Amino acid sequence: MSEGTQRGTNTLTVNQVAALCGRSTQWVHHLAKAGFVQKQGKNEYALVAVIRGVIAYYEDLQSKNSKTAAASRATEARTREIELRIQERMRDLIPLEDARAVVSEMAALVRAEFQGLPARYTRDMQDRRKLEQEIDGAFDRLSRRAEEAARSLETGRTDLEAEREA
Repeated sequence: MSEGTQRGTNTLTVNQVAALCGRSTQWVHHLAKAGFVQKQGKNEYALVAVIRGVIAYYEDLQSKNSKTAAASRATEARTREIELRIQERMRDLIPLEDARAVVSEMAALVRAEFQGLPARYTRDMQDRRKLEQEIDGAFDRLSRRAEEAARSLETGRTDLEAEREA
């Protein structure tokens, strides 16, 4: 095989490269201008250089897209964090510790009121003990339910009914 014949089979024109890649000749010129493909002559490209250049171009494009996606996720996370801080400042959102403190304080007030109820209700010690037992039982049941709710909030699961059935 002569050098001219071999060169002819390994060299493509800009139109052949465009047809091979399913792109326009402008796209091929853009690849060459961007340094992905080296020209062999006027509007001629080596087949191997075209293949390597097209692969390099798409790898570079994929890398840029991956970096863009990561930057987009980071931007979305920062935006979400800012939104949460704004909601917290507007008191639309409160820290879990603050919510627990308020609930505990209210529960203590309710318990104190109900514990004084038997003494205010009757002087009969037998009736008073019976009423105290009923109130203590009610508070035990409420306490267990509150603990379930707290566990559910900590795990992010808010469907308490589904949790109880499971």
